Amino acid sequence: MGRTAYTIFTVLFIVTFFFLSAIVKAGDEIAAETYEAGVHTVCSMLHFLPLITVILFSYFCMARRLRDCGKNSYYAWFIMIPIFGMGYVFYLCFPESKATAQN
Repeated sequence: MGRTAYTIFTVLFIVTFFFLSAIVKAGDEIAAETYEAGVHTVCSMLHFLPLITVILFSYFCMARRLRDCGKNSYYAWFIMIPIFGMGYVFYLCFPESKATAQN
């Protein structure tokens, strides 16, 4: 993924995050006006949408970095383990990419 693709991916992530945040806010307003259990449940589930986008964005960025380092991209699931995941992300800041190491 080049810089242009990464920039477009990041901009789309930010736009999606704000769009989903607006949906959550609208869902809160709808839930405050209605007292039906089903509507309130659906509106409270909307709070997970921005969180899911952040997790997916983190996963794809980490998978890209792992491929760049020459490691298996399945290791990106380590971000789901709270303390170990943060340490692994910190570790990935230091190794060189495959292209740099080969030159």
